Amino acid sequence: MAAVGVLVLLVLVQQQPFLDPPGMGRIAGAVPDALHGAWFACVTWVLLLIVDRRARGGRAVVITAVIGFSVAVGTELLQKSTGGDAESGDVFFDMVGMSAALLLWSAHRGFLAPRRGVSLAVLLLTASMWPVVPALLTESYRKAITPELVRFDSAQGRGLYASNSSIAIVPAPSGWSIAGPVLRIDLADETWPGVRLDRPVADWSPYSTLEVDLFVDDSGPMPVTISVRLDNAPVVQVFERFTCAPGPCHLELPFAALFDRAVARINMVVIFSEREHAGRVMYLGRVALRT
Repeated sequence: MAAVGVLVLLVLVQQQPFLDPPGMGRIAGAVPDALHGAWFACVTWVLLLIVDRRARGGRAVVITAVIGFSVAVGTELLQKSTGGDAESGDVFFDMVGMSAALLLWSAHRGFLAPRRGVSLAVLLLTASMWPVVPALLTESYRKAITPELVRFDSAQGRGLYASNSSIAIVPAPSGWSIAGPVLRIDLADETWPGVRLDRPVADWSPYSTLEVDLFVDDSGPMPVTISVRLDNAPVVQVFERFTCAPGPCHLELPFAALFDRAVARINMVVIFSEREHAGRVMYLGRVALRT
């Protein structure tokens, strides 16, 4: 039981977000989630070795399952209490990994036909790698649309942007040259309401200008800021504030003199307004790099 206590403590410590490497790619960021199942299968196997000393047969499997579930839920609750993100998806994939280990153990001990137990375990461990699949699809789509940073005509593009405001994909407003679906942003009561483009193409050395096409509702001028977040640079961001009149608004941010394009890498682009304009509507139609 002392060994079980030590193992549980190690599990709790191991899963805490002490390290958050900067500049991780979209796929690299999905790998920890994709490995949850395989990692927890290893934890379950160690638990089985310990529990089997005191309880034999099916009892060992049941006791291990109870302990494993408690560990999985406990780690997520601890992350929440320490300011991390508790995710039910992590618990789910932990359970997938635990189930794979229990199947292998049952096949090893003769409680289950070896071929069936191993086949099911391999299937579960393969399925536990699912979190990396959406990242791969999104990254492939991102490369396909470059030099555009985002589009709104495909569900694959949904992983390219996020917002602190209410958003929806809608037809472009009349009187705008942008064709096809655009992103409607109902500005929230936030300090900087807007939209961010996560992990765009990182190397901007072939380009000189960022172009943004917006459409602003008819309630008067609206301030809009474009912020480019950087890695490998003396500053964490470069930005410029514009004023958009109601209707179509074309913005250009020349960045050749703002940062060293040969060295700096871009990790995010944020397009936002200000809290005093909460409740207004802004449409985002196009964000693209120009040589």
